Amino acid sequence: MATPDMFWTYAGTISIYLVLLVAPGILIGAAAGLRGWTLAGLAPLLTYTATGLAGPWLANLGLPYNVATAAACTLLLAGLAAGARALTLRRGPRDTSGKDTADPPGSWTTRAHLAVAACVLAATAVSIAAVLSAAGGTTAVFQRWDTVFHANGIRYIAETGDGGLYGMATINWYPDGLFYPNAYHLVGSLVYSLSGASIPTVLNSITVPIAGIFALSLVALVRQFGGRAVFAGSAAIVAGAATTGAYESVSSGLLPFALGIVLTPLAVVALRRFLQRPGLDTAVVFALAMAGLLAVHSSTLFGAVLFAVPMLLQRWWRREGEVGRDLLRLMPVGVAAAVLAAPQVIGALTFSSGSYPYMPWASDVPVAEALEQLLTFRQILDEPQVWLSVLLFAGIFTIGALGALRWVAGSAVLLSGLFVLVTSYGSVPWVITVSRPWWNDRYRLMALAAIPLCLLAGHGLAELQRWLTRAVSLLPRLRANPRVPARLGAASAVVLVGALATLTHGFYTTANATAVSYAYHNGPQAQETPIPVSGAEVAAMLEMGRLAEPGERVLNDRKDGTAWLYAISGVLPVAGHYDPGVAPPDARLLANHFREYATNPEVRAAVERLGVRHVLLGSGAITPDIPRAPGLRDLDGLPFLDAVFRNSDAVIYALRT
Repeated sequence: MATPDMFWTYAGTISIYLVLLVAPGILIGAAAGLRGWTLAGLAPLLTYTATGLAGPWLANLGLPYNVATAAACTLLLAGLAAGARALTLRRGPRDTSGKDTADPPGSWTTRAHLAVAACVLAATAVSIAAVLSAAGGTTAVFQRWDTVFHANGIRYIAETGDGGLYGMATINWYPDGLFYPNAYHLVGSLVYSLSGASIPTVLNSITVPIAGIFALSLVALVRQFGGRAVFAGSAAIVAGAATTGAYESVSSGLLPFALGIVLTPLAVVALRRFLQRPGLDTAVVFALAMAGLLAVHSSTLFGAVLFAVPMLLQRWWRREGEVGRDLLRLMPVGVAAAVLAAPQVIGALTFSSGSYPYMPWASDVPVAEALEQLLTFRQILDEPQVWLSVLLFAGIFTIGALGALRWVAGSAVLLSGLFVLVTSYGSVPWVITVSRPWWNDRYRLMALAAIPLCLLAGHGLAELQRWLTRAVSLLPRLRANPRVPARLGAASAVVLVGALATLTHGFYTTANATAVSYAYHNGPQAQETPIPVSGAEVAAMLEMGRLAEPGERVLNDRKDGTAWLYAISGVLPVAGHYDPGVAPPDARLLANHFREYATNPEVRAAVERLGVRHVLLGSGAITPDIPRAPGLRDLDGLPFLDAVFRNSDAVIYALRT
């Protein structure tokens, strides 16, 4: 179901997001000395670093978060990066050849750079097509569990200027809120403020290029380790095609988590630059990268550490660095990152020891099935992504050709093993403990494991291209022509990518759209359960925006789509999230006893405290098996309520005074 925005509003909104995604990060990265694909790849992460740090620190200083203050904080970080770069250059970080030793080894031709860029654009196009076709429109409302929290949070920051880590949760967990890393929401609030679009449109605009960001991150990683351009382009194509990479997290409504996943490879890019040439400038970039990952989502930094460990082990095994010296160099950078992200660190520690209930999923899928899901790049879909599996096996059998990237195989084993543990033994206490950063959720861990698996599949495609080129070049008619190798390399790459596009029906765009459609309740499950937020309910929420009195909270049922009320109309609901965990006492009281308003003084006192003047009820539910709250059932005909608006899916009551 959609909100009433025009197509051009959406086009403008996604354009604004793309500019915001890269411009601040490019400014900071360029000031720090980043260039080429390293700059392009790290730009989105540095953007989220700048905004993710700005919001909480501004809140702590009592300053509002808005476009102007976010820009000022970006300039401050760019100045810090430029100062670090200037101090480093005075000490002479370049070798006798004049090349910065932190730069990627090897070189690509101009044609190779353009080809890789085309692959990133293709992955982005696949991502846009998959998400938009899944949504059924540019203004569709997300229907999954946590999306309402993200929607309300974006509007809250934009309207209040409160960029703190607790404020946006006061929509539901008032008055004190609840910790949640909010870099995603801080960027979203800027998009909302600049575009004038509805919140659903903003969420969709941030979501559509998600696999394109993943592709860009993998390209930057391959480039940093001196990989071939064919490998980088192949990894980008696989990133756009693999369901388990970015799309499944979006399907589950895990929007900030999905963003964190696609940015995770960049941690290794920043880490390797620092280890290759320890310096103040590379240290600043690495510290900002770590802080940014933590600001996007608490689990992202944990995942990045696990992803990077095999790289460090390979480095020490091959004596490219010394364990003690590397760790001593990393410690102060880690401390600097922790200081930069102190609000997030303190908030995460407080939250983990707080009262919010932690409920493990206790998954018990058979090990063989868990492995099959990993190797076929699918978990929620019925059909395996067979051709990606073929590429994955090709990559596994040719691991020796990975060169400096052989450690990716170790990451694949480590992260895949963690996925299997949680998927097959999710009720074992120690498994629950080690997987707590990911909420013991196999879907999140599948996305994490997909990072090295996509790299291996991309490597498999690149090795098939190498094999095809060599095989054809041995033909007698071609062997004598000196121009043949270069032309055959490009031609074989085009042939293989074209064949993959044909065999996968457009890089699995339809399959990925089916996966993402679950987030919009626009897929196979739509015929089985009612939609949580229908068009009629959106109309009722917009009407509620016209009827609401200043400062009031509207009483609503926690399980129906009216939790979106604030995001849609700007009116505060009593229940601003589907989640019943640690709900405010007044909200629990009214949910259970509001029908007793005429006779229960505690109910009347709660109504007065919250400023309730209206009741809004929808017809759908996020969990259809749970009935409406007992205090909100059968309100028609009660003497203290008047029905002032009604349509097919919703009703608004006014409280008689």
